[in-house]
Parts: sequence; C-alpha cells; structure tokens
Amino acid sequence: MCGIAGFIDLSKRTSTDVLLGMRDSLIHRGPDAGGEYFYDSQTFSLGLAHRRLSIIDTTDFANQPMHYEELSMVFNGELYNYQEIRETLVKAGYSFRTQSDSEVVLLAFHKWNSKALNLFKGMFSLILFNRVEQTLFLIRDRFGVKPLYYYLNDHLLLFGSELKPFHTHPQFKKSLDLNSVWYFFQYGNIPSPHSIFKDTYKVEPGTMVSIDCNTLRLEKKVFWSPMANFQKETRSISFDAAKIRTRELLSDAINLRMVSDVPVGLFLSGGYDSATTAALLTQSRKDLKTFTVAVPEAGLNEGPKAKQIADFLGTDHTEITCDLHEALEVIPMLPTIYDEPFADSSAIPTYLVSKHAVNSVKVALSADGGDELFAGYNRHLYYSRIPSAVRYLPSWVGSSIANSIEAIGLSGLKAQRVQKFARLLSDFSVESYMQAMNTSMSNDQLNKLINQRNIPEKLPFFQGRSPLTTMLLNDSINYLPNDILHKVDRATMAVGLEGREPFLDHELFEFLAQVPDHYKCDGKDTKILLKHIAHDLLPPALMQGPKKGFAIPISAWMREYLKSELLDFIEPRFLKEQGIFKAPELEREVKSFLNGTDTNSLFIWYYFSFQSWYKQWM
Repeated sequence: MCGIAGFIDLSKRTSTDVLLGMRDSLIHRGPDAGGEYFYDSQTFSLGLAHRRLSIIDTTDFANQPMHYEELSMVFNGELYNYQEIRETLVKAGYSFRTQSDSEVVLLAFHKWNSKALNLFKGMFSLILFNRVEQTLFLIRDRFGVKPLYYYLNDHLLLFGSELKPFHTHPQFKKSLDLNSVWYFFQYGNIPSPHSIFKDTYKVEPGTMVSIDCNTLRLEKKVFWSPMANFQKETRSISFDAAKIRTRELLSDAINLRMVSDVPVGLFLSGGYDSATTAALLTQSRKDLKTFTVAVPEAGLNEGPKAKQIADFLGTDHTEITCDLHEALEVIPMLPTIYDEPFADSSAIPTYLVSKHAVNSVKVALSADGGDELFAGYNRHLYYSRIPSAVRYLPSWVGSSIANSIEAIGLSGLKAQRVQKFARLLSDFSVESYMQAMNTSMSNDQLNKLINQRNIPEKLPFFQGRSPLTTMLLNDSINYLPNDILHKVDRATMAVGLEGREPFLDHELFEFLAQVPDHYKCDGKDTKILLKHIAHDLLPPALMQGPKKGFAIPISAWMREYLKSELLDFIEPRFLKEQGIFKAPELEREVKSFLNGTDTNSLFIWYYFSFQSWYKQWM
C-alpha cells in the first residue's frame, strides 16, 4: 500500500521541488520510503512520485517509481496472484530484479498491455507512462478499493491518491463544484466521478484513463463493471451446490489476501461477514490476530460478542477499549484524513481500530462488501415486504398522503423514517425506493437550505434483472466505493495500515451476482447463503442477534460537545461571505436541532462535517 502522485505540465513550469511536495503530502500512506521521476520533453514535463508502505519484498530494490524499457510506473495496492503471473512471465523470457508484486505489474503491462488488467486479482490504483507513445495511463481497480483523483485545467494535469498533493501545486485552482456540494448533502459523500472541486475528478472503478501527454486529451475505457453480471440470466444451481461453491470461492479469496512479508490481522466485529472470514482463516492458521474496537460510553460495544467468537475460534484477540474523550478527539482530524467532505460517522471507530491495530500488524483484513454480495442491508429486505397494493398506488393518492404526513410535524428518529416513507408514496419503483433510502433529504427539502440555481441531475441508475439485483448493482457502483471503501482506505492509510477486502474478489462477485435472489434474501431474512456457511463453522446461537453497524450517538455529541463550533458555523457574516446556504433557513434548522428536534439530525451532521472541511481547506 502506498501513495502516488504526479503531473503533466504543458507549460513546463512545475519544478522538482513541487513534485517532492506532492509526494510528501502522502507520507502517511507510505512512511517507509519515497521516490520520484522527472521527465522533460520539448512539449511537456512529467513527474511521477511515490511514497511506500513496504508489504511485499521490503528491500530497497522494490522502491518506486519502477522502470522497464519504455515504461515507468508508480503503483498503489496489492496484486494477490502475482506469483502465478510472475511464473508465466518467466516462461515468456522475462527476468526480475525483485520479489515484489509491483514489478510483476510493470512487466505484465510490457507483455500484454491493458489486457494484463484481466489477469490481475487485487486492489490497485496505478500510473503508467509510456515514453515512446508519449501516453500516460491512470488505472483504478474493479471495485474502487484504492482511490485515484485527477485535475485537468488548461495546460496542467495533476493526479494522486488523495486531493492533498493538489493543494501543494501552485497552479491548482480550488474552486468549489456546487453540484458536488449538493450531492454531498444528499449522500454524505461525493459520488464518483465527481469531486468537491471543479475540474477535479475521481477515476471510476474498473476504468483506465489514457492521456496524450502532448495535448492532455483523454479517453476512458471500462475494463470491468458489475453491471453485466447482474444483467445475466439467473444461474441454474441448487442451494447446496451454490453454498459449496460460494464457500470455496470465499475461502480462496480470503487466503489469497494473506500473502505478505509483514504481519496480517483481521478486524472482527460480532457480524456474519468478519466472523465467517475469521472462521475460514483459522482452519489453516492458528496464529490469526483479531481486533475489535469498543467505545462503551458511546454505546458502541461489540466487544463481548467478538470475544466469544474469538475464543471459540482460538484467535489471538485484542479488544481495543477507547474512552469517550479519545473518540471525540477523532472528529477534528476527519477533515485532514478525508480531505473532501465526508460524513459517515462510522469513520470514527474505523480510525480508532486502525490506530491501535497498527501497533501489532501492518496489514488488516476487513469484511466490507458482504452486504453488497449477499443482500445484507435492511433496505433489501424492506422492499420485498412492500405490499403490491401500495406499490401500484396511483401517484395522486400517494402524493396526497405524503403531504398529509409532512404536515403532521412529527419529531425524532420516527419522523425521519416517516418522511422517507412519505417520499415513496407517489412512486414505489426500485429507483425511487433507492433514492429515498440512500439520501438524507429530497430535492425540495434541500432547495430550502442551499443556494443553488439549478438542481443537479440525479446520479445514473442501473437496472438489473430483478428488483433485488437492481438494488445490489447500484449499491456496488455507488454506496460501496463512495462511502464504505473510501472510509476504510482513508482511516487505515492515515496510520500507515494496509486494509484488504477479501469479499471484493471479482470471481466471487461474478458467481454470486447470478445465484437466485432467494438464496440471499427471501422476504424474511437476509444473507441467507452466507449465514448457512457461517453456521457450519460457528454455533448458530453465537451469531444470533440484530445486525449492528458502527453506530455513533452523533446527535447527542453535537448538542453537548460540538455545540459551540456548530453555532460558529451559523454566524451570519460567515454564511454571507460563504454564499452557499440560505442563511435564515439554515440558522433556523440548526437552532431547532439544538433545541431538541431530531427531524433534521442527519442534515445537521452533514452540515457540521462540511463546514469543518471548509474551515480547513478553503
């Protein structure tokens, strides 16, 4: 795991010192070594920079940038099947200077060009420069586990693992993209390919961007997408056969991600995803280190259940207990860690468990992706329970009921849920359902608070072969990379810890995308297939209990510990100078919340997160 950055400058004004500054803004991602490469032609200058976290082949020979004939590369991530590809390359006549997976990536591109991507099993973002063709490639892995941004304005292209390197370049124009501000207040994150800044984008998962170094003209090519897999016909397979094959693929994916020259551990919660991962690993490994974080004062304590699972499996378990003060100390750090607005409050415990785990291991497996593979979110279950009579309610009837519900003026968490339901009544399509479930506010509600002349277009919505596959497909394209994977990458890399995601194996994903829907969710239960696998490995009674997330009592914290800062963020002069929000309405919302009304608590946390970011970066 590493940090990568660089530039192409047609004006040739970017100095080596600027390149070094871009590189070292990512030292948290790669504290072990740093390297750079500068190339100068008649029409452009180019720089590649790398910060290294040494995981495979920890010698200096494996430092980057790496070069082979006409190719130069910086690579962030891990190629788990590199030994297999290396053997094929050796048979083809290639020789290697290192034992690293990075050199395998470089030589694989020399041998097969972009077709090499189809061979890779791993997580990665990489930059590849071909001196002969004068072409640069920006490439991101299938699921978007590893981040990659670029900025393109006139004569300058910047690229990097995070936005931090861009701020060190004197020609970077940090102008807010107001459409992205709107998206943030709907989703709590900024969806790919958008970024908080104008002219700044995320490379989308499974995509290769090719750039002509002489003109900065770019082309995008998708080399893998989940869409095709969810649109194929359902596989004809029995439940028992699907269970056996899923277990084989999952076990292979988990064990493949244990390849490392440094210690590896596992984040263990009380849920099925991480417990099944631990159970499969302990069948072949008796020294597995597991970690659980608990903040009892915040109501976050999966420690007892995780310890029971660890004791049953015999793992070397560490329960990390943090007090409320340590948890609160993370909040001021979030704008630095995430460097664009991000409001998933579970980033706090994710950072805490990473911070403590890195004292014992350098790599940690995380079981993210299980909900997208096995239909684990409550929204997957709830849609199947909506009565047909309600789904086909005439829109005018639904709208009338919705308006009546809005007028009641309920408060608290119940009101937030009722409002979401009210937004559905005029349209119960899967698209409308997912929009209501995944957004904090409707466009009309948000329009009352934000100065926005034109409401941005809705995010693209993708159709699967059924309502459930449609939900899983859109979760995999949107929520998974934009929230879950973004959260884990930044929280782990902030402390120099590599996170790996065994559930995000494309062969496992492709198989599960085609199994019958009712093997995952049948209207009564979710994650059916995974639970059957888990119950063969762990006592079912040990796994009983409701699904829990990393729940943080953020409303109470804002009223008690963050109130002063929240009030500063509604100061009239500040709001007027900022010009983003409708000041009287915004002030009314915040004060209503501070007086005890919870109908808008999610928006208030988004607002606090946005202004905290704005205060630091703008």
